Amino acid sequence: MASAKEGRLALIIFAVAIFFSYAHAYHIHPYRTFYHDLISCIGLLGAMAYFVIRPTPVYLRYPALLALPLGIVLLIGLQLMLGMIQPVAEIAFPVFYLLLFALAIVFGSSIALDASRVDMAVAAIALAHIVAAVVSLVFQHIQILGLDATPLVMYMAKDLRASLRPFANVAQPNQLALLYFFALAGLWYFYRTAKLPAYIAIVLAALILWGTVLTQSRIGWILVPLFFAYTAGKLGAARRTGIVVMAGLVLLYALLVFCLPQISQAIGFSASSVAEHVGGRSERTGLWQVAWQLAADHPWLGVGWFGYGAGQVSIGANFTSSTYAEHAHNLPLNLAAELGWPACLLIMGGLCWWFYQTCIKPAKSMALQFCSLCFFAVGVHSMVEFPLWYAFVLLPVGVLMGLVHQMRWPAQGSVARPGMVLASLALASAVIAGVILDYQRVVGGFKALRYVTQGFKSQEQFLRKPAFTLFPQFFDYFKLTHIEPHEGMSAEEIAYMETWSKRFGFVHILNRLAEVYVLNGQPKKAAYTLLTLQRLHPISYPEYYDYWQAKGKQDPRYQTVFETMPPRDAP
Repeated sequence: MASAKEGRLALIIFAVAIFFSYAHAYHIHPYRTFYHDLISCIGLLGAMAYFVIRPTPVYLRYPALLALPLGIVLLIGLQLMLGMIQPVAEIAFPVFYLLLFALAIVFGSSIALDASRVDMAVAAIALAHIVAAVVSLVFQHIQILGLDATPLVMYMAKDLRASLRPFANVAQPNQLALLYFFALAGLWYFYRTAKLPAYIAIVLAALILWGTVLTQSRIGWILVPLFFAYTAGKLGAARRTGIVVMAGLVLLYALLVFCLPQISQAIGFSASSVAEHVGGRSERTGLWQVAWQLAADHPWLGVGWFGYGAGQVSIGANFTSSTYAEHAHNLPLNLAAELGWPACLLIMGGLCWWFYQTCIKPAKSMALQFCSLCFFAVGVHSMVEFPLWYAFVLLPVGVLMGLVHQMRWPAQGSVARPGMVLASLALASAVIAGVILDYQRVVGGFKALRYVTQGFKSQEQFLRKPAFTLFPQFFDYFKLTHIEPHEGMSAEEIAYMETWSKRFGFVHILNRLAEVYVLNGQPKKAAYTLLTLQRLHPISYPEYYDYWQAKGKQDPRYQTVFETMPPRDAP
């Protein structure tokens, strides 16, 4: 069995990767978190390699929990065989992520084979998130001050007319809020294990709550009182004082939330009020309605993994205005829409039973309390987002799930075969290297697309689909953007536009499809497409309303469709 020292060094590798996956500022279109995820994937592989490749025997645990990621992989394979997923390469990333999730579970379970390493693992993961949170808090203030600290910090232009939600280098305010709650869970762990003085823990908690308020994420409205309710009865001898301090932190958070508009004005940026958050247009309601309908129309196997976006484009016109998205911003509904109700109920029901058995039923050790708080955070966040699609969230959660599974159902594990493990990790490393090179071709294609639109014909070679790529959809997107609507288009050309317009339901693509319809004698389809455009892109809609109004004055075919369009100020 690996020594405590070897386990510690493996965890340090993983923790460093967690930190840098949140802290670096390298975001690049089209997958803006590609390199965040990449660092966490490399960190897991490196940690596992260091943990396993030893001259002495090393034991690995393969828990029943592996049925979760591997079962989803098998279901995706079934959908692929039934022709529900096109192009086939679309499954490459999700399958790779799910297999890495399975590896994270094995890593966590195997670390916990030695009970002395459980606290070591929790401390490493907690510290990584705390340090990442503190650094992100500094980055947030650089952004709200309007300072240009590139390339270390993502730049945010200040506009006093629009609400500013500083997101540090995480690039998504709700994801940053989730990081902050992971950090709060870590602070609780270090405080209760006497590894951090109480006054430092209180100050850091107050600062992190302030950072959470700056994100203007509403998950804090649920998680702050939930964290308080869970931890209030677990303070030990200092319960009375601890409850007073924690209640003060909750009141501080509430006060900052309500006073943020006034505070932001004093600092020099704009923020939305609580009333605006509560009474504003709910984009998620529309997304959830679409997901529910997709699940109702395809109850057994869903529309196919990653099929929500195309499904939304297909039926989005039948619902209230929301926004175009590639997932439902709700984990259960997304699973129901893409995998079907049986799989959704089995996965969610199984996870609830597993959480009760591992986190609620057993005695609450400090390590278990940290893991439970993290699961609370990611569970609440999954009701309004899809955070587990990000590897830098998915993999640490997988390690924690492996830890608590082994704590609940301890087992000896099996001796690892270093040769097989080394070969598997070498293969995974080669795959990652290939994916990076392949992705850079896509990045080069998007850069070339900008040049080509400016008239640089020499860049067109970068837009051609290579013989093999894991990202064929983006090269089809490049082709899609070069198809100019005109009369007399063939049925094949129109079908191509229809197929890829569903996959890329962006506002300019939907407008182009509507023009294809109107110029080829299909005004009803043009009208429906423009209604879809208004439902999925209500903010951009006035610009296209004006465009069709101007075109209608020149061409009666456009005028016929324009007369059916929703009003310019349609909600």
